[in-house]
Amino acid sequence: MISGAVYFANERQGMSELDTFMNTALELAEIASKRSVEIWRGDLSVSYKQDGSSLTQADLSIETEWREILRQRFPDHGILGEEFGSDTGQSAFTWVLDPIDGTRSFAAGLLNYASLIALCRDGLPVLGIIDLPLSSVRYSALEGRGTVFSGRRVYTSGQTDLNASVVGIGNPDSYQPSSCAGYRALSSAGRLRVFDGGSPAYGALSRGLIDVCINGDDLESFDICALCPVVQQAGGVISDWKGQPLTLESQGAIVASASQRLHESALQVLSSG
Repeated sequence: MISGAVYFANERQGMSELDTFMNTALELAEIASKRSVEIWRGDLSVSYKQDGSSLTQADLSIETEWREILRQRFPDHGILGEEFGSDTGQSAFTWVLDPIDGTRSFAAGLLNYASLIALCRDGLPVLGIIDLPLSSVRYSALEGRGTVFSGRRVYTSGQTDLNASVVGIGNPDSYQPSSCAGYRALSSAGRLRVFDGGSPAYGALSRGLIDVCINGDDLESFDICALCPVVQQAGGVISDWKGQPLTLESQGAIVASASQRLHESALQVLSSG
């Protein structure tokens, strides 16, 4: 799999603290990629959580190994993962982990799942990876270094006109009564709409293929944090539906756009809806 390792290693002479963290994050992504593909191709065993969401052995085994590596290398860092909750750290850094984002698709034998890895400093995401194992591609982003896809830096389209935009709409089942009107309003906007793209849609936004992405109320911080650097370091904007910045504490509906002007238009539509 092609990763962002070459770009991040050569961007500057010497290794910064964030470079060290990125190298570890890329290692975690490789582990998840190999493990999840093996399990996906095998005899998938699916169970269900109390909230009805899917759970597979891949979710559990990958996050277990990730946590072991992070505790060994960065014992003072916090860890927040989808499957095993939060371990409070003693430093400003917290890793935010979702080994299988899109378990619903993964458990159904579909292709559209990803592994999400983020690192927050003082609650703000500064590192993000969206890894697509079955596509053998990866989006990697680090504060101040840009977003890398398939070994090269990528950028959003810079689109400013909502009517001319490609709009990615998250899982229709995720919108609660409070967000349904906004969902319907934005679902009729743009020149083209794609549905239920999941986290890979935010990667596509970072390389100029989608202009606006929205997701509904069912997101947690481990679904959100990795997306932020990937979008922002490519020149995009991402926030909640009120325009507030996303942090380690964020949950619920989000929207991302290829430019600030486009983001303001999307927020206006979501609000008016």
